[in-house]
This record gives sequence, C-alpha cells and structure tokens, in this order.
Amino acid sequence: MQKVSATPRAPSPRMAALAVLAGPALGALSLLGAVVLPWPVWTLFLDASAGWCFVVILLGMWAGTRLRPWQVPVSGAVALLGAVVCYYAVAAVLTDGPGALPDLAAWLFPAWLWLLAACVAGPLLTGAGAWILDERRSRRLVGLGLAGGVFLADALLPVLDWAHFRLVSPETPLPLSPVPMFAQSGVYTLVGVALVLVMARVPGDRPRALAATVPAGLVWYVGVWGAQKVMFLSGTGHLG
Repeated sequence: MQKVSATPRAPSPRMAALAVLAGPALGALSLLGAVVLPWPVWTLFLDASAGWCFVVILLGMWAGTRLRPWQVPVSGAVALLGAVVCYYAVAAVLTDGPGALPDLAAWLFPAWLWLLAACVAGPLLTGAGAWILDERRSRRLVGLGLAGGVFLADALLPVLDWAHFRLVSPETPLPLSPVPMFAQSGVYTLVGVALVLVMARVPGDRPRALAATVPAGLVWYVGVWGAQKVMFLSGTGHLG
C-alpha cells in the first residue's frame, strides 16, 4: 500500500519568500493569461474562482512539506491577498495606464471585500492542500474533496441561479440560451473530477474523494454565493 508522507523539511527564508510571491504571480498572470491561454483554462481564473482556489491548494501541498505548520495557513492568506492586489493593479494599469497606481482608493478600494475573503479562504485552502499529503485518510479526503469541490461550486453557481430565476419569474423570457452556461458548468465539473482522480494516489482514496467532493462543493458554494451576494449589496449601497 502506498504511503503518504507529510514530514516537513527545515523551513528557510527562501521557501517562505516563494510562498509569498505565489499570490502576486497568480493575480498578475490571471489577466495576462487571458490573452494567450485557451478558453477552458483562462475562464477558470477570470470567470470563476476555482482556478485561484486550486492554485492555493497546490501551494498548501507544497508548503505543508517545506514550512512550519503555522506558516502554512499564513502563506495561504498572504498569497490570496497578494493575488487580489496584483489582479486589480494589473487591471488598473491595462485600463488607465501606470499613472493610476498611486491612486490606491480608485483601484484597490473596490476589492476590500475580496481582501477580507482572502484572509478566510487562504488558510482553509492551504490547510486542505497540506492535508492531501497527510497519512490519515480522513484528512486526505477532506483535502481532496475541497480540491474538487471548488470546481463543483463554480459549476453550481450559474445553474442554481438560473433555476432560481426560472422558479420566481417563469413568465420572463431568457435573453440568451442556457446551453453555453450548462456546457461551461460541465467543463468545470469534469476538470474537478479529473484533478481529484489524478491527485488521489493511495488505493481506495479515489471513490471516497469523489464522494467527498459533493458536500465540500456544496459548502464552498454557500461561501462563494454569500461573498458574491455581499459584493452585490455593497455595490448597490445597501451595506453603507
């Protein structure tokens, strides 16, 4: 039986620096990658949060064997904070030019809720990533379940929103066909399933991890839906 080892190496400043730099690279490359990457790839980083979440989970797998236990969740928060800041910074430069960067309130303030979300989601994601390499099966299944669950959550968001709209306003005609939406959700689901199957290396983990993806995805869906709802209410002025 294949064993999973999560014995951490001696941490070094270089390892910590790499963990910190992962976030800014993720945020900057998400926008730049849309120019060169095919649709199924860049849409996971721009139209959904699953791409970002999965990268932070991979960071947790890496950090779990190279950093001290307390540094793993911190690296997740710092990485996502850096990703959000760099994403909006690159967007500001591409939209208004480098001269927009000194005006922080203009381009960074709209991201304040995502910055708060990063402080919560980052430690959870890196913690789950570190658990994927844990010797205890229960922890591995939580980590693998969340790795697939972030994709399932993004697959459910438009579908459940569409279903809710059809229930409350069945008489309103849809402006566009829902077929592309269902196709995109199907792609997200298949990507999540494929990644779980690839990452699960211990015999017997694969079917259990796929089963764990469902509750993990539903829980993550509630969190992402809540964050988006708060962002919407903030944008309409209901939160002051």
